[in-house]
Amino acid sequence: MKTASGDCTTKIRRRICLAKDKAVTLDTMWRSRHIKKASKVRLMNSLVWSLFLYGAESWTIKRSDRDRINSLEMWCWRRLLEVSWRKHRTNESILDEMGLEKGLMKSVTRLKLQYFGHVVRGSTGELSLTILEGAGNGTRHQGAPRMSWIHNVLKWSGKTYGELKALAQDQKKWRRLSWEFSSAAELL
Repeated sequence: MKTASGDCTTKIRRRICLAKDKAVTLDTMWRSRHIKKASKVRLMNSLVWSLFLYGAESWTIKRSDRDRINSLEMWCWRRLLEVSWRKHRTNESILDEMGLEKGLMKSVTRLKLQYFGHVVRGSTGELSLTILEGAGNGTRHQGAPRMSWIHNVLKWSGKTYGELKALAQDQKKWRRLSWEFSSAAELL
């Protein structure tokens, strides 16, 4: 649930729990020596990641949430390889053995950026654009402003709202840019 302040941490934690539960139920597949590693990776993508990513377009991601998402990904890969945390293997060694790069946070980023493109092109309706661009009346509380959905998009792209809105008008170009921005966002 998104709170009145825009915090999505409880929703993200719930999705992490659902994904972990699904990964645990698939333990017999992970242990099977008759299934190739590539097939197990596809199963992870289709059964576990899809469950986790449901609704990710609307999440406001804080640094702690990003760390939780990265931890979920590594927990799942370790579970798939049956590597205990007691073996003191680095995340890089796990990813090298799998022949993969970290990709779950990139997927969340890409989904949000693609949804931003839909909203500013008007594909989701006028109300969504009005909400995105609208400003409320009144005064702000003292202290640093809370993280908002659009702050993630602006930070990941490194551009202003006006620049992003202009870029998003060309759907094919925006799709390519959302892939580029999601790769760059992993470094932030």
